[in-house]
Amino acid sequence: MGFAEVRLVLVKKNKSERSQNFKADMKTIKKEDVKKLQETFSQFFGANSREMRKQSSRLRNRIYFFGFVATIFFVVGYYLTKNVKFIGM
Repeated sequence: MGFAEVRLVLVKKNKSERSQNFKADMKTIKKEDVKKLQETFSQFFGANSREMRKQSSRLRNRIYFFGFVATIFFVVGYYLTKNVKFIGM
């Protein structure tokens, strides 16, 4: 028993044929974009609203923590460069 090869040939349409078939419906495009965005959020934060709140608060707390740590390093570095006299400088 042999398998037949199936080859699909893509036919390139010219610009006039493509423009005739395309109809921009902004409401449909916006709905599709919202749907894709919701899918992305559910993959990242979780599908459940409680889970989303929990994950987003964790992310927010991490951002605040690392911002605080970066600020402390900046202040300590600034203090050391301005107020401490290094040998030979």
